[in-house]
Amino acid sequence: MKWVIRGGRSSHDVEVERRGDDFTVEIDGRRHELELIRLDGAVASLRFPSNGRSLQITYHRGQNGSWRVSVGQREFDLEVLTPAEAVEAVSAARGSGPSRVMAPIPGKVVAIKVEPGDLVEPGQALVVLEAMKMENELAADQAGKVAAIHVSAGDTVEGGELLVELE
Repeated sequence: MKWVIRGGRSSHDVEVERRGDDFTVEIDGRRHELELIRLDGAVASLRFPSNGRSLQITYHRGQNGSWRVSVGQREFDLEVLTPAEAVEAVSAARGSGPSRVMAPIPGKVVAIKVEPGDLVEPGQALVVLEAMKMENELAADQAGKVAAIHVSAGDTVEGGELLVELE
């Protein structure tokens, strides 16, 4: 599974692969092998087999993808987002002006819901992208006019590829 983890002023691309209690975690391109042992409730031990290091963590899930994680004496407030949610969050924080809708993950364009020249409202569906057997509706982050559509239904796209431009 892929996520974007945001905490403080930074964000990190995280991919997790699970095999029982063992995990391969890739953070910004760096791979880590670890074991997770749940101790009691929201307390767990993370063990790094490569060096034998072990950390006790506590975690509490909040609302809307928020988590409070404690490692030793340090506490972190984190936000866990899917790649699509991360793109939407960045777009929403940007404000007004031209907008570019990018593919958050690789996939297949199932449908184009707008045409050049259309006026769109925030939240209006622009493109439907199929990825990992799920259809994701990509929406306008702000009101605007469709300036250009760079894909067609049936196209296969890479993550980060430009799909639609709004002006």
